[in-house]
Amino acid sequence: MAEAGEAGETTDASDADTTTTPLRVGIIGAGAVGNALLAALGARGAEADLRAVAIASRTFSHARAAARRVTGCEALDGLDALETLAARCDLVFIATPDDAIQTVAESVAWRRGQAVAHLSGAQGVAPLATAMARGARVAALHPLMTFPRALRAAPAEQILARLAGASWALECADADLAARLTRFIAALEGQVIALTERDRAPYHLSGVLASNYLVSLLGAATELWAGWGVGRDEALRALLPLARATIENLEAVGLPAALTGPIARGDVGAVRIHEEWLRAHTESSEDGVALREVYSALGRLTLPLAREKGALDPATITALREALEEG
Repeated sequence: MAEAGEAGETTDASDADTTTTPLRVGIIGAGAVGNALLAALGARGAEADLRAVAIASRTFSHARAAARRVTGCEALDGLDALETLAARCDLVFIATPDDAIQTVAESVAWRRGQAVAHLSGAQGVAPLATAMARGARVAALHPLMTFPRALRAAPAEQILARLAGASWALECADADLAARLTRFIAALEGQVIALTERDRAPYHLSGVLASNYLVSLLGAATELWAGWGVGRDEALRALLPLARATIENLEAVGLPAALTGPIARGDVGAVRIHEEWLRAHTESSEDGVALREVYSALGRLTLPLAREKGALDPATITALREALEEG
C-alpha cells in the first residue's frame, strides 16, 4: 500500500493550509457515522486544530440533535444548507451513504484550497472529482469500525472507547491534509492505513467478511437451534460466549494458532457428519442450500490455516478436502 500523499494530484503549496492552522470543520450527514465523527471532533479535534462548527443533514432534526452534543456547532437547515456549510468551513466531511457522495460533491461550489473528505470504505477519491476540479484538496477517510444506529445517542466517552485502537483507511494526495487527518486519528488513539484506488475493493471486502458476514454466520448458527425448539435470542445468548472467546483467542495468539475445531484437529468423521446432516435437512429451501454451500466453502478456506498450524499430515488434509467437496 502506498504512503499517504503518494497517489493522485496535489494542489499548489501556496493554496495548502499548514498542519497547525486551526480549521473550521463541517459535516454533511447526521447518521451514525456522522454523529460519531462529530462527537470525536468535539472531544479530541482540538488536538489536531480542528473545530466542528456546522452539521447539515437531509433530516434537520437529526442534525439538530447531533449539534447539541458539541459546543459551538450549528445545525443548518434549508435548501442552501450545504452551500452555507461549505462557505463557513475549511474542511468538510461527507458522511452520507455511499451512493449520495458524488451527488453531494457535485452540488457544492467548493473553493480552491478547501479540504473535502468522504467516509466511504468502498470508494476512493473519484466521487470527489468535481471538488478536485475546482481546486479543493480531497481525501477518502474510512474508519474500520461498525457504527450501529444506537450509537447516535451514545455519550462521547463511549464513542471514543469504540474508536480507540481502530484503523482508518486514508487515500489522500495532499501532504498537509494527510498529516492533519493523521494527527486527528492519533488523537483518537487510532492508526492510519494508507490506500490507493487499487487497494480499495480488497480492503472493504476484508471488513465485510470480518464484521457484516460474522453477523450473518451467527444468524445462520442460531437458525440451526430452531430445529429443537430454541428461539433465536436464546440461541444467540448461548453462542456469544463462544464467539467472544474466539475473538479473544485471535487477539492472544493470532493466526493460525487460534484455529480450533474439527478441521484443525483433522476430524474427518465430524466433517462428514455435518455434510450428511446438511444434505438431508437443507434440500427443501434456498437458504438451506446456501448454508450447505457456505459450510463447504468455509471449510475449504480453513484448510490452508490448518495446514499452516502444522498439526495435520498430507493424507488427513486430502481426506478433509474430499469430505468437503462431497458436500
